Amino acid sequence: MAAKYPLVLSGTNIQELQSGDDLATTSITTGGSSTAGTITGNWSLTASSKLQATYADLAEYYAADKEYAVGTVLVFGGDAEVTTTTIFGDTRLAGVVSENPAYTMNSALSGTRANIALQGRVLCKVVGRVQKGDLLTTAGVAGHAAKAIEPKVGAIVGKALANKDTVEAGLVEVSVGRT
Repeated sequence: MAAKYPLVLSGTNIQELQSGDDLATTSITTGGSSTAGTITGNWSLTASSKLQATYADLAEYYAADKEYAVGTVLVFGGDAEVTTTTIFGDTRLAGVVSENPAYTMNSALSGTRANIALQGRVLCKVVGRVQKGDLLTTAGVAGHAAKAIEPKVGAIVGKALANKDTVEAGLVEVSVGRT
């Protein structure tokens, strides 16, 4: 006899599926907005199938010297794995702290940690004027980026996706991982 697996949708056990049965539905929610669900097993997407995300970046957790605000630019170093820098064009660049990544890796990392965007669109703390498409690097101001004057390999945060017309610090959406 095949094993049976209970299927719970929206908190109600609506049917039992046998191993190998198909499920057709347009929405499955686990735990609501306050509790994450899990997917286990081997999954594949067939032709014309896709997964979509509300948010726009891929991120990974790294051990951090302290808690950092969204948009903070971090480098590898410090007492943990990542910290801030005051070096303009620092080639130890790790990335930018993400707010709501579409996908997060290394989530089992414990302790003080920073979720760093590796690919996609994120807000970034920027000092100085930048134009859409400018390459950004670490600034002389801890945790911030600035327009790269002479870009160096390993020191590029990303490309600005918007203009910033003031010299004061502010947040700019940046495309990371495409430089």
